[in-house]
Amino acid sequence: MPVAYITGATSGIGRATAERFIEEGWTVVAMARREERLQELQDAHPGSVHCFKLDVRDKAAVEHVSPRQRSVSARPTPREHAGLALGLEPAQACSLDDWDTMVDTNIKGLLYCTRAALPGMVERHSGMW
Repeated sequence: MPVAYITGATSGIGRATAERFIEEGWTVVAMARREERLQELQDAHPGSVHCFKLDVRDKAAVEHVSPRQRSVSARPTPREHAGLALGLEPAQACSLDDWDTMVDTNIKGLLYCTRAALPGMVERHSGMW
């Protein structure tokens, strides 16, 4: 049975992606920051989803929970579905702290997950991103 590893799996595009993979018969390893939402996902799909609390901004945590394979949805998304969409005011008025949080999550988090997934894909000569 194929396995999909999905970050941000409790809302927006991540949740929709997890639901779609489950509908298609995949086993989903769902990762997200909010435990209560992970539990809701697992309760809705017993046996089809395995959940791990994970903040992708934490490089050590990504390396710790990361198997040597992972599929992550990383397409651009509408503003209302983007991960941690903060700092939406005009650039000259925004909070630089909001920008730091978004970069840490949506860019560095993706890079950490990519780095954790690649060794297994290279070793197997297969994998989808």
